[in-house]
Amino acid sequence: KFYQWLCLLAKFAASQTLLVIQLITLTTDYGLSDPYVAAVKGQLYRQLPGVQLVDVAHNISKYNLQEAAYTLKNAYHFFPDHSLHLLDVSSTKTDKAEFILFAFEGHYFVMPDNGICSLVTENAALKPYIVPQGGRPHSYPFSLLSDVLPALQPFLMGEKPEELYGEPHLHYEQLTHLLPVSSGDSLQGRVLYVDSYENVITNIDRNTFKKWLGKDTNYLVHLRKRRSHENQVSRLVNSYEDVGLTDIACFFGHNNLLQIAIRGGNASGLLGLRLGDAVFIEKT
Repeated sequence: KFYQWLCLLAKFAASQTLLVIQLITLTTDYGLSDPYVAAVKGQLYRQLPGVQLVDVAHNISKYNLQEAAYTLKNAYHFFPDHSLHLLDVSSTKTDKAEFILFAFEGHYFVMPDNGICSLVTENAALKPYIVPQGGRPHSYPFSLLSDVLPALQPFLMGEKPEELYGEPHLHYEQLTHLLPVSSGDSLQGRVLYVDSYENVITNIDRNTFKKWLGKDTNYLVHLRKRRSHENQVSRLVNSYEDVGLTDIACFFGHNNLLQIAIRGGNASGLLGLRLGDAVFIEKT
């Protein structure tokens, strides 16, 4: 009986799908009022029994590559190595980009070849592979369901991408990563992201700020415009708790980017800061 039980157990184990990639995150602009997210998840569960799916975000503004890249870029490194991060956000309604697969910092990524990969990886050198789509254009989420997910299954089971998809696609689309600009006593950045609390995140990072400031200690952060009557902040703090209720707090967040917030309020709405708006810092 023990031998029979052992044979049955071995037969059962052999019949199970052995996933090399066991965790997949999803980042899209599909929204949650339509069946698209559920359809993609259902397809993944059918193809890959036992896979773990995690939603990063599905309410990305339509066709907003900058917002999608910021969201995934600030989330993926919290997941275990060898996770797969699936992103589907088109740059326009007529985007016909193919999907690409690439490895970066111990993780795997699948996303349209529309330049968003350079925003997620900050223009790192990549060796992406084109995921076959049967010659059909990118029409989300249907190209994911009919072509991309089935074509990814052998990779998720452990097959090497070069054996599945051929040579790396080295002429992939790239977009310029927006960087702060310094000129003498002025440092100019841009609003990179506004979160659901209406906190404003800029593209001014801690190292750039320190290098620009040097040994100086006095400066003013001008919100929106360099005019005396506009909102100004004369010091950076460590967190929201360092200012009083309804006061403006400027500090470097966990991702080392300059953040503008109002304790107990909505900085974006109250200060009139929107995506792409300028934020100036001047030495005084």
